[in-house]
Amino acid sequence: MTTMLPFAGEPVCPRDLNPIFPVPPDPQTREAIQADVRLDECRAMAIQCLKGGLNAGSHFHEVWIRDLNTFLVPALEAVPPAQVREALLEFLHFQGADGNIPDGVVAEKKHDPYYKRFMRVESLPGRMAMKNDVSADQESSFVQAVARYVRTTGDRSILDEQVNGRSCLDRAVDAMAFLWRDRWSEKHGLICNAATIDWHDVQPEDSHGLEMDENSHRAVGVYSNALAMLALEDLFSLDALDAETAALWRQRQKDLGTAIREVLWDENRGKFVPHRYLEEGSPFPPELDEDAIFFPLGTALAVRAGVLNAEETAHSWAATLEAVRRAGAASIGFSPWPPYPAGCYAAKGIQPWGYANGGDWTWWGAQTAAAYADAGYVAGAYAALLPMVERVLRDREFFEWYDRDNVPAGKVKDPSPELIGQGWGALAKGAAQFRGAAGTLVIAIDLLRRMS
Repeated sequence: MTTMLPFAGEPVCPRDLNPIFPVPPDPQTREAIQADVRLDECRAMAIQCLKGGLNAGSHFHEVWIRDLNTFLVPALEAVPPAQVREALLEFLHFQGADGNIPDGVVAEKKHDPYYKRFMRVESLPGRMAMKNDVSADQESSFVQAVARYVRTTGDRSILDEQVNGRSCLDRAVDAMAFLWRDRWSEKHGLICNAATIDWHDVQPEDSHGLEMDENSHRAVGVYSNALAMLALEDLFSLDALDAETAALWRQRQKDLGTAIREVLWDENRGKFVPHRYLEEGSPFPPELDEDAIFFPLGTALAVRAGVLNAEETAHSWAATLEAVRRAGAASIGFSPWPPYPAGCYAAKGIQPWGYANGGDWTWWGAQTAAAYADAGYVAGAYAALLPMVERVLRDREFFEWYDRDNVPAGKVKDPSPELIGQGWGALAKGAAQFRGAAGTLVIAIDLLRRMS
C-alpha cells in the first residue's frame, strides 16, 4: 500500500460542506458597511500609499503589469492619469514579435539582479524589462489594465496610440493571440504555464523558479484561464473590435469556459483540480494527492467569469471559509489549502506556510472578497474583508503578505546585498507599502459600499 505524503491539515471537499448561498444584506448590515469608519481610514491610507508611484512596493523598483492591473483604478485617483497611460504604453515597447507582454519595466540602473533575463529596446532607452515566463497572466493583465484605464478616464485615444508602428488596440489583440498560440494546450483546449501555485509565479523544479526550461512541467489550471476569460470580457467592453474579430474572440472565450469545466472541474469533490499536465507529466511524486488541494483565488476568478453555477459558487464560498478555519489563518487571502508538503517546491520561500505556499496575501484576499460580493455575498464579503482592514490599521502599513500567525512578513524594506544573494530566502520577506494590497482593498471597499 502506498503511503501518501501527509498534508498540514485536513483538505476541504466542497461537495461535503453545506452550501452557503448569498442573501441580500439586511438594513443593519447595509448601515454598518456605510458607516464603518475603519473602511474610511483604510481607504485613505491606501490612496496615500498609491501616491508613492506605480512600482509594486517598497523594495520593488519595477512596475509589474499583474500588480498595476489590480490597483490601476484607485491609482488613477492618486496619481495623474498621464502617468498611468505612459506606464501602460511602456510595456508595448518590450512586447515580443509573438505578442507576449513582459512582467515588469524598470529604470536601467535600478533593476533587481535577482531576475536573470533583461530586455532593452532602442525605442525606449534607459528602461529595461523582464518576464517570469512560468506564468501566463501577463497578457491578460495588460488587456484588463488598458480596458480599466479607458473605462475610468474616458481616454480612448490610448487605443489608437502607435508604438513602433502598431496601435495599442492591435497590440492588445496580439497579446491575447500569443496565449492561444504559444501558451496553448491542444490536448486540453486551455492556456498552459508551469506548475505554479494558484496565482503565483514560481515553478517547483529549481530554486530560482521563474523561467521555463527543459526541466519544466507544463500544466493547465483555473487561474490563468479564468483571468483570460475576464480579460476578453474587458476587451469586448471597449467596443473597439471589428465584427469579425469580435466574433472570433467571443467564440474563443465561450470555448475556454467550456474547457475549464470539462478539464479542471472535479465533480466528485465540487472543486477545481490544481493542475492537469501536458506531455511532461507531473513534477510531483505519486504519493502526493494533489487533486485534494484547493486554490481559492483561481476559484474566485472562475466565479467572477461565470464558470460556476449558483450551487457550485455556494459550495466554493463555504470551502473558502472552511479552508481558513482549518488552516487557522487570519483571512481569506490564505492560499492554498492545504499547503504543498515540504520538498515539493525547490525554492526556499515555497515551503509549507511560506510565501507562495500558505502565505496570507491581502492583495488576493481582497480580490476574493470582491469576486464573491459581485456574486451577491455582500455581508459575507464584508465580514471576510474586515480582518484584512484591521491588520492594516494595526500595522499602519500595507505589507505584501502575512504568516500563519498574522504577523507581517514585509518588515525588511531594503534587503542587504547578502540577503538578496540568498534568493527566495530574502524575497520571501516581502515588501511594505505594497500597492497591490492597498489598491485591491480600495476596490473591495468601494464595491461593498455601492452594493449596500
